Amino acid sequence: MDGQAGERGQAAILAAGLLLLLLVIAAVALDVGWWLHDKRDAQNDVDAAALAGAQDLPDQGAASADALAWATKNDVAPGDLQPCEFEDRTGDGQADLIRCRVERDPGSLESGLLDIGIITIKAKAAAARMRAVAGCTMPWAVIGNQQQGPPGGTWGLVPQTLYGFHTSDFVTPGNFGGLRLYGNGNNAYVDAIENPCGSSPGGCANGEPVPVGETLQCDTQTGDLGSNTDKALTWRDTHYGGGTRCDATTYGQALQKVETDPGCTASRVVLIPIIISWPPNGHGDVHILGLANFYIAGWDRKPPYKGVDVDGDTKSDLVWGYFLEDMPIIPAWEVQWGYTDDPFAPINILLVE
Repeated sequence: MDGQAGERGQAAILAAGLLLLLLVIAAVALDVGWWLHDKRDAQNDVDAAALAGAQDLPDQGAASADALAWATKNDVAPGDLQPCEFEDRTGDGQADLIRCRVERDPGSLESGLLDIGIITIKAKAAAARMRAVAGCTMPWAVIGNQQQGPPGGTWGLVPQTLYGFHTSDFVTPGNFGGLRLYGNGNNAYVDAIENPCGSSPGGCANGEPVPVGETLQCDTQTGDLGSNTDKALTWRDTHYGGGTRCDATTYGQALQKVETDPGCTASRVVLIPIIISWPPNGHGDVHILGLANFYIAGWDRKPPYKGVDVDGDTKSDLVWGYFLEDMPIIPAWEVQWGYTDDPFAPINILLVE
């Protein structure tokens, strides 16, 4: 009898030990689960705060204020968001990256069975205001002054000035030196205007984004491009929701339409390359200095537009509009992001860490 009682006692002790072990395992699992939950929350908070601040770069004061404002509005406890830091990745003396940290006590862990409250939850994120360093472009180009480029310069281009893509000479009416991007022939020219990167690769860019700083072997498209340009731009207006309401007569009007009308942004803001010069004899190397956002203020099938020289250079224009700074990229355009001080290249706000 005593032996049986001893065995029962040992079994009870073993059962109690197993029960305690199970409770410990459950407690650890609960605490780890709460910790992972809090860690995810902290990461989401700091990601969003960094993105909110990056919208204001390069203004560090405004960026810090907006990051803190987002955190406060979304119930991040006071003191959890640490002071944000900034970096200048382009070397132009202005911040283009904001790095933020969130540190908080593990409140959820303190309610766990083991009451492990000595762990500090930390999360960090960095967001950058980045510009396109390569992109699918329109089959047009504008000549820039290499000596007047960034930092501090705009290749001699002035945003408030009305620019026109005009005929090369009277012998080839309608030819304003359209590049053979993404294909050859008139069909590819139209396709490159209607569709980013075109749908028939084989031209000088082989269907890939045009990279800044590289030289492309790129023929020009000769002949009467007036009807082809009109056809393609009319298609863009119809497909992307533009229309005559998107025509602009001033730079300020173009900016206002971009800021208030998504259809005008989608149909009229296009990306064009800035080049050193046109190749001689219609073909040869084209050096890409940069990329530029251009707002198409209007166009005409057969210039001059209503008998008027729109930009005052005595040449007949097919397409005219304005170069725009600090513009976001159109979602449909294929681009590659990096750090550049090109003031005309499209911008995007991205998490980079």
